[in-house]
Amino acid sequence: MEKNNNRLQFLDCLRFFAALSVIIQHIFERLSPQFGWFSSHYFQFGIFGVCLFFITSGFIIPVSIEKHQSIKKFAISRIYRLYPLFLASLILKTSLILNGTIRGVDPTLTVVLANISMLAKFIGQPLIEMSYWTLNLEMAFYIIVAILFKLNILQHSVKLALTALCGVLFIGVVPIYLLHLFDAGMLLSYYLATMFVGTVYYRNMKGLVTNKTLWLTITFALFVLFINSFLTFGKRVPDPSLFGGDRFWPVVNAISLAYILFTLGYLFRSKSYPKVFVYFGTISYSLYLNQGIVIRLVLPTIASPVLASISAIVITFLISNYTYKYIELPFINRSRKIIKRMGQDITLVSKDIISEEAKRVAVEPKTIETTDK
Repeated sequence: MEKNNNRLQFLDCLRFFAALSVIIQHIFERLSPQFGWFSSHYFQFGIFGVCLFFITSGFIIPVSIEKHQSIKKFAISRIYRLYPLFLASLILKTSLILNGTIRGVDPTLTVVLANISMLAKFIGQPLIEMSYWTLNLEMAFYIIVAILFKLNILQHSVKLALTALCGVLFIGVVPIYLLHLFDAGMLLSYYLATMFVGTVYYRNMKGLVTNKTLWLTITFALFVLFINSFLTFGKRVPDPSLFGGDRFWPVVNAISLAYILFTLGYLFRSKSYPKVFVYFGTISYSLYLNQGIVIRLVLPTIASPVLASISAIVITFLISNYTYKYIELPFINRSRKIIKRMGQDITLVSKDIISEEAKRVAVEPKTIETTDK
């Protein structure tokens, strides 16, 4: 591979692998008993994919708000980035449920509004599309990051990551293992902590965190993973419908590999990657949101498992190519123009203030001289 000046190109490549892993999990757990058995005993592709997504989010999101130095600009960039395609997906899924094309939760006004907030999972409302749960966790992360930025402690990335991981360890030991509460909270809390670990990679890239500190943070993250997974899943009766999402080895192997792959990508971040992988990573948000609906529509209509899986993958990629070009990209560009204009307005205001101050300073000495005389 040739050297590449874009040091973040590896992130797009990793996003592609993350999206593809989620698609593979959701397709083949429905079609192949052999895949279901493998996923339940050894490796959970879906967990691998979402963990990889969360590490990449942690790598760039806190830095984004620091770059803007404004919660308002950060909010605009995130809203324009996430909501247009999300709302299109939500409207489509709700319509398909209402007309009986697919089965799903009853999309009452309360449920729809809760889903629009991207916090439905945390306010006790069902998800209209199950894939939205990752967006709920992302939104929670955005809110936390904004608060930490406002408190002027966001830059303490190592302390935040270690604190989050210690919190996860506490949750695994006390509420889950000792009190048998919040079993589902282990992975949610761990994913949230993982995003803070992702920021430590970025600080290391900028020379603000030593290599030793980075490795110790990663090691502690994997240590917490092993301990909490054992305490949470070690004695639990597995649920076959979760395809390994509640078993020790499938979870540990998936998340460990996500960390390993991200670390390898990070170490080789100065290299260039296949353009097709980079592009698919660019449309990974579309891939992730579209795959759930496509799978529900395509798989039941094709008898051959091989043809059904190929069709679902191809259709997902084709649709995602267009939803990125005609929904995501226009709004991304729009947000950039708005933020740029906000910066220009601030500059103009600053110049006006400086100009008025200069006029005042220029006039005041003359007034004083006249008075003295």
